[in-house]
Amino acid sequence: MSGGISGVAVALATAGGVLLYAGFQGQNPVQALKDITAGKTKALEPGTVSFTNDPTSLGSGGGAVPAGWSGGGAGSGIGARIVAAAMTHRGERYSQTRRWQSGYSDCSSFVGKALKDVGITPPGGSVTGSYLVWGKLKTVSRDAIQAGDILCSPGHVAIAVSPTQAIGQQSSRTNVKLDSIENIMWGNPSWVPRRYVGAAPGGSAGVAAT
Repeated sequence: MSGGISGVAVALATAGGVLLYAGFQGQNPVQALKDITAGKTKALEPGTVSFTNDPTSLGSGGGAVPAGWSGGGAGSGIGARIVAAAMTHRGERYSQTRRWQSGYSDCSSFVGKALKDVGITPPGGSVTGSYLVWGKLKTVSRDAIQAGDILCSPGHVAIAVSPTQAIGQQSSRTNVKLDSIENIMWGNPSWVPRRYVGAAPGGSAGVAAT
């Protein structure tokens, strides 16, 4: 219908695809939504990304991470290392366009940086949707969440630091935040916890899911 919203635009919007599209195109989500509703979407081809992970040059963020927090949860091994790596990025500011630069990230590059820091190559361009289908993650029960599990939904991704808390890059207003899993996942009931079960960094045996 002339002047209407295209079927592709409706599919992207209703599937929580605005943030996914924005991540691929390196756009602000607001501009991405305008492009989608105007029928000006481009092919979803992730660009070349550069991982910069220098904790000594991080920008100052506005995230709410308790000063006395020293580690979390019942998880151990690679999961605990992922959480520790995520904590080194807790001062980053939210940015879609500068997501891989030191001191900046969006939700999916925040997770990607933590993985990269412990020697795990993130999936694809490290956008939200890639974590839902990545073969090196296995979906586990919410009752079995451990530190280091990746919490995934079509529009957001974060890292569990315990069975009840998570850390993630949230928005330009809050930046990185450590809070309850429900709050970190924006109250969206569709998220799923996924655990890394790929080869451990250094080439040792894979990490077993429990």
